[in-house]
Amino acid sequence: MGSMAKRTRTATDRTPATDAAAPADLRLAWLDRMRPYRERRERDVTIEVALKGIERELRAQRDAVGDIIDVWNRVAPAAVRELASIAGVSAGTLTLAVSSSGASYELSRALREGLERTLVQQMPTRVKRIKVRVAGE
Repeated sequence: MGSMAKRTRTATDRTPATDAAAPADLRLAWLDRMRPYRERRERDVTIEVALKGIERELRAQRDAVGDIIDVWNRVAPAAVRELASIAGVSAGTLTLAVSSSGASYELSRALREGLERTLVQQMPTRVKRIKVRVAGE
């Protein structure tokens, strides 16, 4: 077996509150050092933490679909842009959300007439297909 060095206790290891020989000012200094660790922390009730989380999510979403939004605004006709919004991109599928089945029909018709081909050609590495879904379903 290896030799185990015995650790000796130093004066700073002992709590002055239990050491009867420690002067009162050392005990008070020790209490002052320990107070930040022992006191109850106030709960943060500000909205700042929630806003930072929302900002982080929005920034991630913008980074994920920001270039797609630019292409969508440039390529899609105004009437089609009013019908749909970009819901997201996942595994090469651009998902467009519409408010009603009638809007879905109009958008699907525009996509079949060449809008889908144009969007895919503008973003060949990001978008392979386009899916339309009615919001709320």
